[in-house]
Amino acid sequence: MNIIEIFSFSFEALKERYVRATLTTLMVIMGASLIVALNGAGNGFKNFVDNQFSNLGANILIVSPKGDIDINEALADDLSEIEGVEDVILSVQQTASITSKGETQTSIVMGIDQNKLPLIFPTISFQSGTFVSETDNVGIILGNEISRSPSGDETSVAVGQTVKVSYTRYMNQQPVVFERTFIVRGILNYVGSGVIPIDQMAFISTSAAKRFFDRKNYDGLYVITKDPNLNDEVMRRMRHIYGNELTIISPQVISNVIYKISGGIALFIRIVAMVSLLVASVGIITMLHTSVMERVREIGLLKALGFTNRLVLAVFLCEALIIGTVGGGVGAIFGMALSYGMSWMLSKGISVELSSNGGGSLSIEIIPSFDVWNIVSTWILCIVLSVISGFYPSWRASCLNPVETLRRE
Repeated sequence: MNIIEIFSFSFEALKERYVRATLTTLMVIMGASLIVALNGAGNGFKNFVDNQFSNLGANILIVSPKGDIDINEALADDLSEIEGVEDVILSVQQTASITSKGETQTSIVMGIDQNKLPLIFPTISFQSGTFVSETDNVGIILGNEISRSPSGDETSVAVGQTVKVSYTRYMNQQPVVFERTFIVRGILNYVGSGVIPIDQMAFISTSAAKRFFDRKNYDGLYVITKDPNLNDEVMRRMRHIYGNELTIISPQVISNVIYKISGGIALFIRIVAMVSLLVASVGIITMLHTSVMERVREIGLLKALGFTNRLVLAVFLCEALIIGTVGGGVGAIFGMALSYGMSWMLSKGISVELSSNGGGSLSIEIIPSFDVWNIVSTWILCIVLSVISGFYPSWRASCLNPVETLRRE
């Protein structure tokens, strides 16, 4: 018999016991689909995290006050003297409403030295216009989504037009609305959602922000290190000097923590998936062992017709091979679909608030990413485990004595 005839013979044997064969194949499918789905969702999550932090420079430390310390020019000068610090950028921010052509949107308005914005957000660029100088008290630049109408995709404001910025502050326990008109100096290109939602933000000069938002000091600052590898050392020196008076956030550290957490979860799910494949292997052993017991007389007849031990071994191994090949292939396809389903449910079910006072939210949008080698290796793993699992029952079938098997009832 050639290899095609052996496979055909094994396939017919499986068809005769299709219920048992189908259930065993389903166990392989479940294990394979879990592994493929996990790899796809894991790669997609990694890409999502990378995208969220790609808008920020790698050498950024975000600093805000924690105790009674004031964020001012004197603090910025002191921080700039720390070894490894290249620049310190002060900022003021306020959640406000921006109104243009009768349409209002909520935004985070940031007052900052805009000549230094590229140090914080290396990916920003202008659709039109330019930065606002520090001496300009009426200029404003808008994120891409703020420049668009809330009811559609068309642009609702252009460079040179005016927008009204308003916010509410409580004075003597009474809400007071403050308003001011700004001239649009620039509109940013679309960046994409991130930890800091640039597309939903507006930027004015620090002098205008302090005057309009009535700030004596600043709300926070950005420390630019000379090299991303110096971030931890600069953080250590800042904590040594200021103790717990400052909250220091390193986007790089956050991303590393997220990777470690997701890696631990991924490892746990991989273990579950491998257990599923091991259960499938036990199922293959059970099915083939039962099949050998049921087909003793058939095996004896085959040997009487000239089948060698090696040929009988090949026939039963082919049954295990077919189960592993079909189960691994179908499981890989189903796993890809499952990964998209998991990502869709995750995107619908999770939204991270970026500000406690209406500053918008960050949606978790994970697009699965598949590595061809991971899919192929999972398929090969299913085949190898199936063949290994089927070896003992196949070997036992090949060792049966033809005379004894023909006598058995």
